Amino acid sequence: MREKIVDAAVVEFHRGGYNGCSVETITKAAGVPKGSFYNHFRSKEDLGAAAVARYTEQSQWEGVDPGLPVLDQLRDRFTAQRELIEANGFTRGCLIGNMGEEAADHSLPIRAQVQASLAGWAAEIAVFIRAAQETGEVPAGLDAEQAGRFILDAWEGSILRVKAEKSAAGFDSFFAHVFGILLALS
Repeated sequence: MREKIVDAAVVEFHRGGYNGCSVETITKAAGVPKGSFYNHFRSKEDLGAAAVARYTEQSQWEGVDPGLPVLDQLRDRFTAQRELIEANGFTRGCLIGNMGEEAADHSLPIRAQVQASLAGWAAEIAVFIRAAQETGEVPAGLDAEQAGRFILDAWEGSILRVKAEKSAAGFDSFFAHVFGILLALS
């Protein structure tokens, strides 16, 4: 039952935001009695943190051809996320970023999970950058960890922009600058 509640929370928080969803909305979407929520969570905040963790697990970058050059694999992962956001009419964006914007100032459990999720994602990007440095696709002098954090920050900012403008221009800028300048050899 806990898993059903968390899965429903991911969908509902992504659709309506943390403040736009009640425990009742989430338990109804999960098909469980509202009272059962408190058997599994102390608070909506704890559920919010669990939803961010689940979203992070579900957002593992899969399905990219490992035979591609490393930099192309990284680009394809961002492209897949871009396509999903565009297919949703520039809505929803990234639940990690959404929860960070909406709830991190007011909820320690959510803030801690958002921090952990962002750190993990930035570290994963850094792994790709180091691998691309080894294959000569990315400048060797680039600090992979710092670049990973910067790229993630730029991505989350791009998502905010495309949601606000209902336009792909923010994504176009992200791809041009990250892959055309920052990670380019020349």
